[in-house]
Amino acid sequence: MKIAKDGKPFDVDDIGDLQDNEIEIIQFLRPDGRRRRMACEVPSEIKKLAENQILSAEELRTGEIIIYSRLISEETEKEILARAVNGPGESSPQNVLEKIIKRKAEEGKNAKAKDTKE
Repeated sequence: MKIAKDGKPFDVDDIGDLQDNEIEIIQFLRPDGRRRRMACEVPSEIKKLAENQILSAEELRTGEIIIYSRLISEETEKEILARAVNGPGESSPQNVLEKIIKRKAEEGKNAKAKDTKE
């Protein structure tokens, strides 16, 4: 995730500001749930999987990060979530983000295959 010079996450004012290896995430801010568009750097294979997903995240009071994903074509009720620990390692926000994108992409692929069989 891009970090500004003041140490706070970088706001993406225009979708055109995203670089080739970045995806957009909506961050819900405390205490009132305001939204901020964020840029997150990911490998190109993950970016391709995320193209038809809506991604969002929020930091809990415990410092944990909850990351949400749903397909653009899905209702909010189909959204999946995963918990990340703010720091390095297997449960880092970056690793969890990549896993949830892969998981939702796989769900979407399986649902599409099921629909074509019926």
